[in-house]
Amino acid sequence: MKTLQLIPAVSNIRFLSLLIITVLFSSINLQLKAQPDSGKWQAIFDKHDATGTFVLYSSKADSFFIYNPERANTRFLPASTFKIPNSLIGFETGVISDLDEVFIWNGTDYGYQAWNKDLSLRDAFRLSAVWVYQEIARRVGRESMEYWLQEINYGNMLTGPHIDKFWLEGDIAISPVEQIGILRKLQAGQLPFKTENQKLVKEIMLIKQTDTHHLYAKTGWAARIKNSIGWYVGFAETPDDIWFFALNIDMRKPSDQDARIAVSMEILEKSGIYPETEN
Repeated sequence: MKTLQLIPAVSNIRFLSLLIITVLFSSINLQLKAQPDSGKWQAIFDKHDATGTFVLYSSKADSFFIYNPERANTRFLPASTFKIPNSLIGFETGVISDLDEVFIWNGTDYGYQAWNKDLSLRDAFRLSAVWVYQEIARRVGRESMEYWLQEINYGNMLTGPHIDKFWLEGDIAISPVEQIGILRKLQAGQLPFKTENQKLVKEIMLIKQTDTHHLYAKTGWAARIKNSIGWYVGFAETPDDIWFFALNIDMRKPSDQDARIAVSMEILEKSGIYPETEN
C-alpha cells in the first residue's frame, strides 16, 4: 500500500518540478525579450546614414548593451558634453553662484544669434553657448581644473596649453563607456562634489519628462578638429530602471547634427525605455 501511495506522490513531485522549471524558463525568456537588442541598432544608424557607436547601461541589470564596442572604448574630445563637468567644477569652486547667474556678452559675434546676448548659466547650458563656458574655465583656472579632472577620473585628464578650449580642440579625451561612468555617479550624487551642486547640474540637464519618465541629456560637437565628431549623452529615469546612454558619431554632413539626437531617441523608444510622446 505504501508503494502504491508513493507512485502518485512521486509523479506529483515530478509534475511540480517540471511546472516550476517551465515557469522559471518562461520568466527568464520574458526578461531576455525585454532587454534591448543592440544587434538591431545597425538599422537605426543606417536609416540616418550615421557612423558611430551607442552605449546603453541598465542600472537594474548592471549590464551594458553596446553597438560597435571598439569605438565605445575609444577616447574622443568631449566637446560640449564637457559642460557637465565644467558646470560641476564651476559650482564647487564658487566661480558660478547659481543657475540664474548672468554672463555679460562682450559684443563679439559668435556666429549664432542666440549666443549674441547676455545669458544665464541655465540658458548657456541649454543653448550650448561656448563663450560662457570658456569664461567659466578661465575663472576656474588650470590648477583647480586639473585637480578636479583627476578627482573624478575624467578620461585621460589632460588639459593641454589652452585652459579655455582644451575640450574643443585640445588634449582631453574620454570614451563613451567612460562618459557613462561619470553620468552614473552624477545621477546617484556620488561624484566628489557637494550634493546640492550635483543636483543643480542634473536640473539643467533635464530636457524631457512625463509623469513617470525623466530624460537628462547633453549634446556635443567637436567641430574645430579635422575629423569632427558628435555626442549625445545622458540618462533616463523610468519607474523600473535608470538607463544611461552615450552616442558618438562622425560629423560628416549637416544632417548629422540632428542624427545625434534622432538615433539616440529611436534606440531609447524602440528599447521601451522612453515613450515617444512627452509633456
